[in-house]
Amino acid sequence: MDQPVVNASQEISRRQALITGAALVGLGLAADLSVRAAEQAKVDPFHDPTYSLLRTRDDLVKHLRDEARDAQEKPRLVNGVSVTGLPLAVSELDDTVTKILKESGIPGAAICIAKNDRLVCTRGYGRASLVGHVPVEPTMPATIMSVSKPLTVTAALMLVRDGKLRLDDLAFQILKDGPLLAPGQSVDPRHNKITIHQLMSHTSGLFNAVEILNDPARFRALAQQRQIQLIHKKIGQNDLIRVGMGQKLLFAPGRKFAYSGQGMQVLARVVEKLSGWWLDRYIRRFVFAPLGVRSYCVGSYLSESQYHQFLKPNREQFYAMCPAMYNKDQKRHHVQDLTNVPYLSWGGADACGWGVVSAIDLLRWVTYFFKLVGPELAEASTERPWVVNDQGERVQGGMGLGWIPLKNSRGGQPGITHEGGWPGEGSLAERRANGASLAALVNSDDVPHVKQIYSAARRFVSKLKAAPEGSPEWADYGFEAAFSG
Repeated sequence: MDQPVVNASQEISRRQALITGAALVGLGLAADLSVRAAEQAKVDPFHDPTYSLLRTRDDLVKHLRDEARDAQEKPRLVNGVSVTGLPLAVSELDDTVTKILKESGIPGAAICIAKNDRLVCTRGYGRASLVGHVPVEPTMPATIMSVSKPLTVTAALMLVRDGKLRLDDLAFQILKDGPLLAPGQSVDPRHNKITIHQLMSHTSGLFNAVEILNDPARFRALAQQRQIQLIHKKIGQNDLIRVGMGQKLLFAPGRKFAYSGQGMQVLARVVEKLSGWWLDRYIRRFVFAPLGVRSYCVGSYLSESQYHQFLKPNREQFYAMCPAMYNKDQKRHHVQDLTNVPYLSWGGADACGWGVVSAIDLLRWVTYFFKLVGPELAEASTERPWVVNDQGERVQGGMGLGWIPLKNSRGGQPGITHEGGWPGEGSLAERRANGASLAALVNSDDVPHVKQIYSAARRFVSKLKAAPEGSPEWADYGFEAAFSG
């Protein structure tokens, strides 16, 4: 069972926990902590095999009812493309998506749809990888990339809901860890004015692409100086935040809107600091467990053996979709091999990119997001703050709290959406104003055709008045029938 990273009564920072190996907490006395730390000096809290793992197919499908399992184990062919999931036929959606796959060469996609909280259909199309012929299944996990960002926001909103965090709290006043500055760098004093709300709404002024922090030679030097401890030759997430404090803000906090991966990374460390749980464990236990979600993990937290296999071009040892990169010049897809990509040496962005989850579990979360966080935070999540654009005009920012709000022309609660993209992969989680929700995972970065797949799902849900007769039920996939909050 998941365990918190530190006991709430212990004054120990996340960085200290990483260095001492205190991921196995519940140690009451400082003396006990130091003894246990010495015993666990070789334990890697990011890649401890007991910490996070990609679950097996048997583990993820054992909760399914017989009909749902049979619908995955006995694929049908539509336009020569494998189709799995319930109901056995969704003609309009199946015909459109399979034709897009055939035309584009995209190996596969998973799409799951609900209406008014009721499950409508689950779909796996095509192949999980360019290598082999394993069919995509609705319960098969894939990397969700930037859809990890609203998931991190959801984790923080749970703390807000429970009174452990406020939207106007100052993020760096909570973290308090000192910066790791390169020669000539200084800390922008405006860091201390960044609020939790600004992190969630991408108005903090922090930069976006966390890859710019990657500097393996400097990280090795810092480790030799014992300022940090490398984890499998990579810098830890909390120390990356400290390195990022040497970057100047793009603008005064709250003044403008700028999409920020670093903002999500900072927010994740706040979640860990206040909760005493590692991010992925907190999400699994307090966000996903109440919903019945089982497939979630974070790629950067896998065991050593799973981590290296996860980077290979074919994940044949795993029950997971494998990326397929699109070459525009050659107009074809090829397998992705991350084993020697230098920018991964900084350790992976747990909060803004490396979440892994199945389409059916992704749908479950976005369907019940509003009920999960409660009515007040649901409303706040769809409100875009007022900012100034590059022309000096007062406008609304591009996002609410973690999500892009969808306008509802008929009044009432707006919808929410977020997409993710990465070489060889695409993801979408969306709840529309008409009460329909959808989740899509595509193993391709052929953006025009990936967008066509999303559009096909959106056209389908736009016509839904209710879940049709013969639709599957949440219970078919091992969930409780509904989530009441």
